[in-house]
Amino acid sequence: MTTTQKQNQTKKENIDAYCRALPYRENAVEERQQAKGKGESLSVDDLKGQRLLVETYALVAEALLACKEGEDVVCVNDEENEEDDKKSGKNTEGKVLVAAKDRIDFAESHYDTAREKLQDIVYQMGKMAAAKIDLGDEKKDIGYLVMMLVGIGNTLEPLKTKKSWM
Repeated sequence: MTTTQKQNQTKKENIDAYCRALPYRENAVEERQQAKGKGESLSVDDLKGQRLLVETYALVAEALLACKEGEDVVCVNDEENEEDDKKSGKNTEGKVLVAAKDRIDFAESHYDTAREKLQDIVYQMGKMAAAKIDLGDEKKDIGYLVMMLVGIGNTLEPLKTKKSWM
């Protein structure tokens, strides 16, 4: 396997890992909200949990956009289990996570979700600032997330335009 192939496979494995992390991040945010009751929470920990969820959506979108155009996003089995899988007759080709034709749409949906959830974070930040709650480093981390989403949006826009012409 060439270096380029290894890098491309690593990107695909990252997508798999990020997608697997999404339900855990969503549950963590949901559990915090349920524990607080119906009242709106204004804690830095809640804000951090929401940011981590949005980052995960953004990482999925970013990794999808970094994959080679025209190829399915496939997560292959690791080398340690490959021999065992061959002996037991399991699929060693890997699992298709996203078909090549759906890659941009899938990235766009994760980007849109991240953007929507970021709006909630910014709203909560404003409420916290009005309540004079110190955000510490979380403010800087959210700023990095904003820049990450701007970069994803800039990468995604020409691809969406190109797709609409096809």
